[in-house]
Amino acid sequence: MQTINANTKKGQALLGQYNNSRAAYLSDVYGRFSTAKARADYLCRDRMAHENGGDYRILSASGFVFVCGWRTAEGLRVETAKNSYLVK
Repeated sequence: MQTINANTKKGQALLGQYNNSRAAYLSDVYGRFSTAKARADYLCRDRMAHENGGDYRILSASGFVFVCGWRTAEGLRVETAKNSYLVK
């Protein structure tokens, strides 16, 4: 997991995406979604539960991937298809 300072340009961009998102479920961003996306969503929600996080949101979505995030005591956790970030 990579830690990102919330005051940097990338940190501000991720926080902005999170704050502007109202999507909490795959069905909020996809009409139909694959089992691979459902599995990835499940794994992210499971990780959130293990970190005692909350307020899960989908920050962005395309036909191939989605980016999700949630709040933890340490900061904002963001999961992409290739990276994990902690914005604090």
